Amino acid sequence: MTVIVDHRQRRLAILERAFALFAEEGYRGVTYQKIADRCGIARTAIYKYFRNKEEIFLYAVRLAAGNLNTLIERVLRQTDAAPLEKLIRILHITVRLLAENRIFLTVILDYILTQKQSGKDVRRQVRCHTFGMKNLFVRLLREAADSGEINLCNTNIRHTEMISHHLYGMLESFVLNLTVTDILDTKDYIGLIDSYIRQLK
Repeated sequence: MTVIVDHRQRRLAILERAFALFAEEGYRGVTYQKIADRCGIARTAIYKYFRNKEEIFLYAVRLAAGNLNTLIERVLRQTDAAPLEKLIRILHITVRLLAENRIFLTVILDYILTQKQSGKDVRRQVRCHTFGMKNLFVRLLREAADSGEINLCNTNIRHTEMISHHLYGMLESFVLNLTVTDILDTKDYIGLIDSYIRQLK
């Protein structure tokens, strides 16, 4: 009897199990063999899907980003929420998801630092993950200003971009807090974001 393998499903299963393993042991602590053992398949079988550990890790990061994007898309499709409410919901979701993936964030930070120390330019990778979110903030801020939800003295592109940078900076600060200092909790950060947005009204 021929066993039909769903390659898409197997690839996803490898990514999900590797994601958990990276979160537990860090980037440097994970080997190809450990990923194979966690997945319950031969090491050679994984090579059909991924060339090396780094490729698996980068796909795992994309998987996490994809989960966030799915949640954001759901918020954007909500017809009962005004632009500013959508922005607030997206920020809350992002903060909570970051908190839930705190250990994996530490692994990502470790990976970026490792790459940087080995002389690789990581700026493009980092910009790739930040560009879309900042643009989304700008778009929702402009829509909120156009609908009269927020009262900006200057609604030009530069001003909305500056506010977007502030909001994104708050998320970056939260990531730093989660991975390094651990001073404020999730509720505190959500409170800070809400307080900042209230000042825009």
